Amino acid sequence: MMRAVTDLLITTPPPLMVVIVFAVTYFVVGLPVHFTRGAGYRDVLGTTAGVFVALAYITLVVHFHANAR
Repeated sequence: MMRAVTDLLITTPPPLMVVIVFAVTYFVVGLPVHFTRGAGYRDVLGTTAGVFVALAYITLVVHFHANAR
């Protein structure tokens, strides 16, 4: 199972995957925050979460590509 997920993460073009990961995280964090704290917090916390998860994805991909060679 993890091998299949890793293969999907590696074979998807990195710019597309970064956008997907950012968008999903923004909605997962941003929407609940929007309803509990307001639009300002949604923008700040959703964007922050999206950026950190996108950076984690980039680190994961760089790590796997470095070990694959």
